[in-house]
Amino acid sequence: MPRVINLQTSFNSGVMDPRLAARTDLKHFYQGADTATNVMSMPQGGLKRRPGMAYVDTISGQARLASFAFNVEQTYLLVFTNNNIEVFKDGVSQANIATTYTTAQLFELQWTQSADTMILVHEDHQPAKLVRGADHATWTLSNISFDEYPTYDYDEDYDAITFTVGTGSEDATKAGESVTVTAGSAIFASGDVGGWFEGGKGTNYGKGRITAYTSTTVVTIEVIEGWENATGNSVAGSDASLEEPVWSAAKGWPKSVTFHEGRMWFGGSKSRPQTLWGSVTNDFYNFDYGTGLDDQGIDVTLDTDQVNAITAVFSGRHLQVFTTGGEFFLPDSPITPAKSAVKRQTLFGSGNVPPKSIDGATFYLDRTGKALREFLFTYTEDAYTSGTVSLLASHLLTSPVDMDALRGTSDDDANYMYIVNSDGTVAVFNTLRAQEVGGWTKWTTNGTVESVATVVEEVYFLVKRNINGSDVRHLEKLDSNTYTDANKLQTLSPASATVTGLAHLNGEECRVRADSSVMDNATPASGSITLSRTATTVEVGLDYDTTIKTMPMNMDFQDGPTLTRKKRVVRVIADLYESLGVYVNGAYLADRSFGTGILDGTPAPFTGIKEKYLLGWDDLAQVTITQQDPVPMTVLGLAVEVEA
Repeated sequence: MPRVINLQTSFNSGVMDPRLAARTDLKHFYQGADTATNVMSMPQGGLKRRPGMAYVDTISGQARLASFAFNVEQTYLLVFTNNNIEVFKDGVSQANIATTYTTAQLFELQWTQSADTMILVHEDHQPAKLVRGADHATWTLSNISFDEYPTYDYDEDYDAITFTVGTGSEDATKAGESVTVTAGSAIFASGDVGGWFEGGKGTNYGKGRITAYTSTTVVTIEVIEGWENATGNSVAGSDASLEEPVWSAAKGWPKSVTFHEGRMWFGGSKSRPQTLWGSVTNDFYNFDYGTGLDDQGIDVTLDTDQVNAITAVFSGRHLQVFTTGGEFFLPDSPITPAKSAVKRQTLFGSGNVPPKSIDGATFYLDRTGKALREFLFTYTEDAYTSGTVSLLASHLLTSPVDMDALRGTSDDDANYMYIVNSDGTVAVFNTLRAQEVGGWTKWTTNGTVESVATVVEEVYFLVKRNINGSDVRHLEKLDSNTYTDANKLQTLSPASATVTGLAHLNGEECRVRADSSVMDNATPASGSITLSRTATTVEVGLDYDTTIKTMPMNMDFQDGPTLTRKKRVVRVIADLYESLGVYVNGAYLADRSFGTGILDGTPAPFTGIKEKYLLGWDDLAQVTITQQDPVPMTVLGLAVEVEA
């Protein structure tokens, strides 16, 4: 005899990997969703329609986004493009800064910030500092002039080199003067410019930066420490104590950076990929080793059984080091030259997407690009662990290229991770560890998302779209008051039927909301549309689909589970909050009932219980919730009556 069962779900676990469709032994099976597209998982339970993306500006070419926050009031969005940084404040362009970072290098850049200064690093560029000036439009980007470089003996052969002092009248060449270096054989190359040279014998000793290339045997050096020999004299070079600055154009520059315990830390370079360098305490541009006193510079190389190139250094509970082959940390505090041991913790390895801190843990993408892991210190282990938080929804991660975190807002107390995939989708993770909340959803749009950045409470995306047959890139911001993408939300005063400012959507069919009512679709021409009536508040943008599908229905009876039996959904009871336009398995849930004042009024979002009776037998008995219009929707939970 058929039996009727009642099942409930609150979607707390978000979307589930299809490979878990038979794992009815997991509690997450009954709290998860088969599909959760363009919705957000809430920490209290349930799913709601994701915010729309408001149009900010059109960006020329591929770009990467970054945040710059001097304080909570003075925040900026940086848009890195080919050889340029554009600065936005509250959605308005403030300045353009020339750089030498190419398009191919944008997603290899790393940075850290202290007060009004951002440090930028790339292994092919000298570390630079971006400094905010006296107002929003004043910015300065310059290479860092280090007071003292860390040094290393690369075992170069300088025996054949002689030093010829300039023509000055002094008896010694002093810092700041130029020296011509002549080699007995062809050992120099044009790429050595910016590199360093050190050598000499006895008191005839000096070092400096190579500033000009003349030939394979002649270069010019800017003296850092003078050669103590008479004007015009030449002395032979020496391989003894030929330690040169560890970073240069020839040897490579640091590729990762952070501030930790009053020091600036660099991690990894082309020539020394496993090495960490710490500056002198509270003297960020000075890496003088000195005599190894506690506050002097630090140089420490990871001692491992394989080359683990450093991909990121991160300041958390400890100084954390992420490499291609494992995760490390420095347990000492404070870290000093004598106490700078590096301990390996886990062996998953990380990719090139920099880690982010949220909810008390450091989240990083492992080297496979298929797992988001949390690097978390546990007292039971007295060590860091790297548990995966994406196991239930690993299919949502496809070779991620960018990631950022939102740590709650004035409208929402949830923590979210936004992970941009190489296919242009976004995997969104809602986390609240103390309450055992962790739910995944997937976002799509009419285009491909290429980068993400959070600026305090604002989330920005760079989106590549095809508008009227042409590819463009839009800078767009999440706006919880909108329900379309690439949208413009405008207040018209006085009320009007003409809406302008839509040039970025010319020739593209758009959805229209006027005074919270859904209007007929419209296609902007010459940057404007005409409504069928006047309105005060109008939103015009691109549509996106919203879909929620439950996991297959299952109940364990004495004669076995119902998962593989024929079933039918008899009734669905939806617990809704401020929702409109909800469809259950294609059947519309009525928003309003006839009565006084129902016509010529804006539909009020419904809060409460709605039920729908359904027909049809199948194997899985899943419930699909969709919307056809850009209107609000929050599904707190479902109660499903199933006949098996």
